[in-house]
This record gives sequence, C-alpha cells and structure tokens, in this order.
Amino acid sequence: MDSAEAAARNEEVFRSVKERIDEAAVRHHVETPLPFHCECCDASCVEKLMVSPREYQRVVNERFRFMLIPGHEDAALELVVERNAEYYVVEKIGEARDEIERDDPR
Repeated sequence: MDSAEAAARNEEVFRSVKERIDEAAVRHHVETPLPFHCECCDASCVEKLMVSPREYQRVVNERFRFMLIPGHEDAALELVVERNAEYYVVEKIGEARDEIERDDPR
C-alpha cells in the first residue's frame, strides 16, 4: 500500500468514527466544542482538536476535505484551503483524492 492509499484509508476510518460522534451530538443538540481526532495521514497521530459539531459538519459535508492540527498537512497529498488557530482544513489532491473516489464513489 503506497502512502496516498494509506493516508486515504486512515483518514476515512477516522472520518467514519467522527461522523457517528457528530450525529449523536446533533441528535442531542450539543453546541459546545467536542474533541475530534486529527485527520492527518499519520496513522500513529492521536492528537485531538476541539471543534463544535456544527463546524465539523460544515467541513465534512465537502467529501474531499479533512480537519487536522496545524503542521500535520502533507503538501504531496493535500492542499490547505482554510487556516485558523485550532485546525486547518485540507482538500485531498492527486492520488489521495483518487483513492477516496475509488473507495467511496458517491
């Protein structure tokens, strides 16, 4: 498995878990920030970022976008499209984007 494929798979696993957390937060009307795992391509990363369920939902509605800790981005796999103090939003490019498309052709 190459790095783009590994990165895409890792990020999709974390995304799936976080979506379930987000769905529960919305169901229970949670508005305060919750801890979400960094969605970077490092499978050993365990860092968390604090994000409101609404903000998380805004980002994940864009299929190829992920939230990660500043400094965890990989220019070979993603483009930073939004920066703030707590997290960056990246959009997958190239092979990483193609891998997401193959794994989940919506």
